[in-house]
Amino acid sequence: MSRQQPLALVPPVGHADWSERSLLDAATRTALCSINRAFLDLAAELAEEGRLRLINGLPPRAVDALIDPAAQQRLCERLPYALFDLRFGDGGYWEDQVAAAGAVQDAQAAAAADERIVAFTRTVIMLAWHLAQTRAPGAQLVFGTAKATIAALASLPVSGLDGLARRVAPALAARFGSRARFWLQFEGCASHPDDRSVNVLQQLGLQIQGAESARLQALQRKPRRGLTA
Repeated sequence: MSRQQPLALVPPVGHADWSERSLLDAATRTALCSINRAFLDLAAELAEEGRLRLINGLPPRAVDALIDPAAQQRLCERLPYALFDLRFGDGGYWEDQVAAAGAVQDAQAAAAADERIVAFTRTVIMLAWHLAQTRAPGAQLVFGTAKATIAALASLPVSGLDGLARRVAPALAARFGSRARFWLQFEGCASHPDDRSVNVLQQLGLQIQGAESARLQALQRKPRRGLTA
């Protein structure tokens, strides 16, 4: 068996109803469930129009499985992380976008973005900004944010949120978009969200997120070691 790196967010053994509740209060969990459902509704709407490509990495079959709204609700209530991404793990990207959005005149804002995606992104950024201000570990759990992303968001005045949303809207993508196993598991859960299948999906996402976080931390440490050698 190959060696595995320890996860940055260690998943539990057994049922996944664990310490994420200490990271996410009831209001945040409710907001996350609502935002995940909004993302799935947006994806279904874009798919009907033949424009699902606007959400990078989201498999059409996963959207096709979204039939029962009650099943979507049961699934989203159990997930402690977002089903979408806005390059939250790329701290440099967010530092640049926040700096530009905070400028007096932001002439490079992505005015051509679909307004539904902009509106959705604005809601996401409001939650991410709130978590960055009040509950940084929760932001990492929910969105997979890098420390630099959290710092950049926390530094942004509330007046800059709307401009930031328009700038980053084109970056909207499916979470774990390159992980076929995750979305195959999601496809099954979307139509039949029984406890066992949802628990597998929940832990799978946490494992992938932890592995990706560990990989990014390792990449960030390499230049530092080179400088001190």
